[in-house]
Amino acid sequence: MEIEVLKEEKDELQLTFSETDHGLLNMIKEALWKQAGVEMAAFKLAHPEISRPVFLLKTKGKDAKKVWNSAIDSLSEDLEKLDKEIKKLK
Repeated sequence: MEIEVLKEEKDELQLTFSETDHGLLNMIKEALWKQAGVEMAAFKLAHPEISRPVFLLKTKGKDAKKVWNSAIDSLSEDLEKLDKEIKKLK
């Protein structure tokens, strides 16, 4: 997966992703909405077969990159916990 930064300002971050699906982007979006100071967290896809999704994060006075990283860290921790629970089932 490649991530390209389209716009990076203190309170705004726009990223585009290659080789990803809506499931992952929805998980990221949900993790972002749990962070303090998030004003907008969404992604759009102009055409499902020929375009790359563009993710938009806007914050209220918070550093957008720090908020993004915090959400990704939180999501990673949740997925690690899920992985451990699934392995217990085997």
